[in-house]
Amino acid sequence: MKIIAAVVYEKNGPFHIETLELAEPIRGEVLVRVAASGICQTDVHARDGYFPIPYPAVYGHEGAGIVERIGPGVEKVKPGDPVIMVFPSCGKCANCQQGKPSYCYEVAD
Repeated sequence: MKIIAAVVYEKNGPFHIETLELAEPIRGEVLVRVAASGICQTDVHARDGYFPIPYPAVYGHEGAGIVERIGPGVEKVKPGDPVIMVFPSCGKCANCQQGKPSYCYEVAD
């Protein structure tokens, strides 16, 4: 499937809007047709090398859209569901249990 994405090829590099090929969702993944997305401060920090993300990398993790397809094992959403995409979180660590999923201890694992 062809997608349009913001790609960075090197630390501190510019964002390049490109057409890429996206694989079908695998176990635990959800394919969302994005209606709105953006580059946030976390993406800028990632681009600048603050997180262990290898280059090239695709940025823009916050957005909203409709679930198109799901991979095996996905049970919380189904095709056609409207979703909002933000940061990942485990839902189980102390910070998640205290209602602070943006500070999840397990997200880097």
